[in-house]
Amino acid sequence: MEPPLSGQALNHGPGKALSSGGRQLAALLLFLAFLAGCGRGGAPFVEQRWRIGLGAAGLALDPEAKRLAVVCRRSNDVWVLDLASGLPLVRVDTLPKPRSVLFHPEGLTFYVAEGLSSVAQVRLSDRRVARRFKPRARVGLLSYEPVSKRLYGGQVGLPTLGVYRLKDMHLETVVAVGGEVQAIAFQNEDAWVLTRQADALVRLGLVNMSVKAASITGPEPRSLALDGAGLAYVACRGRQGEVPALELPTPLPSPEALSPLSDTAEAGEEGETLTALAVSEEDQEDDEPLALDLAALHRFDGGGVAVIRLADVRRTDYLPVPGGPQAVLISPSGRQLALACEDGFLRMLDLSKRRVVQMLKLNARPGAMIADPDGRHLLLALADEKAVLRILPGEGWR
Repeated sequence: MEPPLSGQALNHGPGKALSSGGRQLAALLLFLAFLAGCGRGGAPFVEQRWRIGLGAAGLALDPEAKRLAVVCRRSNDVWVLDLASGLPLVRVDTLPKPRSVLFHPEGLTFYVAEGLSSVAQVRLSDRRVARRFKPRARVGLLSYEPVSKRLYGGQVGLPTLGVYRLKDMHLETVVAVGGEVQAIAFQNEDAWVLTRQADALVRLGLVNMSVKAASITGPEPRSLALDGAGLAYVACRGRQGEVPALELPTPLPSPEALSPLSDTAEAGEEGETLTALAVSEEDQEDDEPLALDLAALHRFDGGGVAVIRLADVRRTDYLPVPGGPQAVLISPSGRQLALACEDGFLRMLDLSKRRVVQMLKLNARPGAMIADPDGRHLLLALADEKAVLRILPGEGWR
């Protein structure tokens, strides 16, 4: 028989009470941990933070959805990260002020719009420029249409969309779309082109490259998301002085035309850090402090989400959202929108409740946002910090 351990001498009396108390304490800690886990599961939170350059302006996934490319406007480079781990695989220097990045459909190279007027095609294998193209107009946005196998490029400062041949980026045609292109999405035989200045969503036929229809969205549209139910959601950043929400077109649509999930029927200067009350010391007059603060608070008045019905290209709803929505994504469930806003917050908008239900403080302006391939996470690059955030959106997203 083995001799008792020294701790076994305390099996009776006060030691027994202490053991029971320890078990109660452990149970309490487990319960608190469970509550904390439930709370975190209901709200969006940052799961991982990945290092990149400064001034992120665009994101792109490779065809196999294994790599993430980030174009960084202020550090003049492109970072390619492993999507599983977030570790950097490639970093390539570019010409000044790169604007957009796009993987070639074969995944062996990527395009980057850079400099005064240049698009470079860079090999991933050796990080060298395979070809450099000199389009007539400066390309600000690149997108690939797989059926026609063409590149589509928004042209900086011009109300036009360029259509380029993939193999040599030869300009095949230019389409007037009424404003500078902010976003492009493809569906069936149409391209949906979001334009600034005109504040409109344009339906472009891909067969004959003609504009079929257009709808007014809202002030300063920045981002576009299409759902599977025939609706488009447009993030509108808002302009100072436009306090009321935009009115719907007249005559008003019937209740059935509103969002089916309803229960009821310009950026700052390059490098500028935007805060809720951005007032310099020189501007702080003793007799007008309140007026200056209010002006800053109303920076994004009129911003929100425009809902466009694609069947007849008509705006059917407008949901006011504070903070200057910059990027929008729709959840796989179709019940929520994720809105990255200029005031440094990620807002989760419940479409059935028609309001923001959760917020996440980013501590920096968003630069670009996309969903990862499994639809469970958001990938959000920050413009003022050297970081890409991998965000778990929380309850209601899926």
